[in-house]
Amino acid sequence: MGTNMWKKYKIEQFPIKIVSENKMLSFENSVNQILAQKAEGKDTLLLEQAIDNKVYKLYALTYEEVKIIDPLFGLSPAEYESLI
Repeated sequence: MGTNMWKKYKIEQFPIKIVSENKMLSFENSVNQILAQKAEGKDTLLLEQAIDNKVYKLYALTYEEVKIIDPLFGLSPAEYESLI
């Protein structure tokens, strides 16, 4: 057995957020835009960063917590706080 085996009890501990249908559609639209642009060979970095930002806000991460996860995070504290 490999070292990447997940135990059921560990997976059940992941904090999975339940979101409204509107939020789910927002994520889905963003992913669809990324897939379409990648199919055309376009750069999707900004769209991917927007999804990251949505996830950070969904989990109510502070600016300091985001900087731990992503040390190269490009927004200022004020810009991050202004995100919806």
